Amino acid sequence: MQAQGILPIARNIFEVQGLDWQLPGHGTAYSDCGSWRARGCMHVEDHPNRTLDGLEGPQIVVEWYKRSCFRAVCPTCYESWAGREAGKIAHRLSFRKGQVIHVIVSPSDSDVSSMPYDKLRAKCYRIARKHGFRGGSCIFHPFREDDRGLWRFSPHFHLIGYGWIVETRQGYHDHGWIVKNLGSRESVVATALYQLSHAGIKADRHTVTWFGSFAQIKLKTPPVAEKEHVCPVCGAELVELIYVGRESDLQDRQAERWFYSSPELWFERQMGSVRWG
Repeated sequence: MQAQGILPIARNIFEVQGLDWQLPGHGTAYSDCGSWRARGCMHVEDHPNRTLDGLEGPQIVVEWYKRSCFRAVCPTCYESWAGREAGKIAHRLSFRKGQVIHVIVSPSDSDVSSMPYDKLRAKCYRIARKHGFRGGSCIFHPFREDDRGLWRFSPHFHLIGYGWIVETRQGYHDHGWIVKNLGSRESVVATALYQLSHAGIKADRHTVTWFGSFAQIKLKTPPVAEKEHVCPVCGAELVELIYVGRESDLQDRQAERWFYSSPELWFERQMGSVRWG
């Protein structure tokens, strides 16, 4: 699907080169993406008695949340995907000490017109290391947005990692690539999140790659710990819930994320079966 606002001539160049990249969020959402769901804690014995709509007694704790498919192409969920990926970048970079920097590497026109993507990215790695970038993440951007809000074909790479960038002016005269150091980053997550928001997306390519001292073969790090969803009252793990009461009696999903409710109004879904509260 064509990214909105891409100039036709730029799109044609991309197709000739066989790249055919998208911007995030320009695919198709699943039918339930962004739908409201509920999870909660049914350990009523560990919750204080509450008064709810005039009824007193043990209550379950319920949380509203929106379902996400965490796909880059999804127009509903791509921000959730970007947030998760940005967290992974910050997590991996945290295993080295020092100041994280942000560098943009733009290929020469001649290399763009003559090199396939894989070779272009490999050359980006070599040039970045030649100018002092020791290693980190690489995010490819096929397009740049012009003053009219249109996306034009202008491939370049965003690097987030460690190093001390040197001799960029001389390097440009030698190889024609522009290496621009944007300096240190106070927030790795915020920097990565912004770069991912308009990164190049292609089914058979990783959006984020690693090289130098952070190459997968050189640095092994534990995976990011899965976010725990626990009850704010008793600390028990939350379970998926389905509501069986009247829709008109439900709390406002936008206004109230957490709430108490009667256990008779919900049941738990467990591996294809259900368990009543």
